[in-house]
Amino acid sequence: MEHINYGTKRIEYSIKRAKRKKTLAVNVTQTARVVVLAPNCLSKERISRIVAKKARWIFEKQEYFKKLIALFPEKEFVSGEQILFLGRKYRLKIKEVQEKCSGVPELMGRRIFISVNQHLSSEEKRKIIKDALIKWYISKSATIIKQRTNRYSKLLGVIPREIKIKDQKKRWGSCSSNGTVRFNWRIAIGPISIVDYIVVHELCHLKIKNHSSEFWRLVSLVLPDCQRRRDWLKNNAALLGF
Repeated sequence: MEHINYGTKRIEYSIKRAKRKKTLAVNVTQTARVVVLAPNCLSKERISRIVAKKARWIFEKQEYFKKLIALFPEKEFVSGEQILFLGRKYRLKIKEVQEKCSGVPELMGRRIFISVNQHLSSEEKRKIIKDALIKWYISKSATIIKQRTNRYSKLLGVIPREIKIKDQKKRWGSCSSNGTVRFNWRIAIGPISIVDYIVVHELCHLKIKNHSSEFWRLVSLVLPDCQRRRDWLKNNAALLGF
């Protein structure tokens, strides 16, 4: 792990080398880690000088993500915990029962109920609850995304070859050259306006493969406030973590 000093602060960063990469990129992850993507030919001394020039920006990004982490700590999957679905807040309610149960979540009012066997260990219960919620999100997101895709496909005059719901760590959606559109199930955590933005974004790629000005004009024709939605997604990505 490398580091630079920023005033009285110490900024640590890791370096990832790439043969084909020609320029250096500094990324701050949602966990406030700093990752530098650099060409093989760039020395550590040169990288250090470039990172030092970006120190203020790096520090501000780290502070931003640290605040988000404090506001939205890692899920414990216990009763009373807040769960988001389509941007709305729900409370998790765990029912401990003696018999074996499916653990399938039930949405009732503003609560999500999950039953687990009371004889399991805390770690086993946590895993069952987490897995059950992920399966529930995948099922819900599949229904919602297909509905929204059908709606906007008609507006854009496109037909996806296939729609897939995936567990993607770094992408909200993607569109392959053969017309298959993939969506991250986590987008169902966010507001429907953000689901629509991601759906429209990928459907527009069925017409325009790149992110040219022509592409963004097409997106804005369907969603005139697409920049606002894009900014929300960029600034609130941590909300969609799980």
